[in-house]
Amino acid sequence: MRLRETTLELEHENLALREEIKRLRGEEKPQTNLEFFENVYWLLSDSERLGPFCPRCYNAHQRLATLLDGSHFVAKTRWICPVCNHVFDSET
Repeated sequence: MRLRETTLELEHENLALREEIKRLRGEEKPQTNLEFFENVYWLLSDSERLGPFCPRCYNAHQRLATLLDGSHFVAKTRWICPVCNHVFDSET
């Protein structure tokens, strides 16, 4: 009898975990309103363009990491990603 109860508990837990995985995968859908321009991503929102965002972070993890203006730090550096530390030069 105890084995049957344990089996039922595991089945319920398994079902709950499957539903949670399905929900989380649904939240990870990539942004469809992104534009790749000048080697970085921009988020298109109504009539404005937000960003720029790191293409390395987005392509690897579907994470929008806002880039910093690198021209304040190093000449010829256009953007710096504070998450992955990638530097985007103005010539590339």
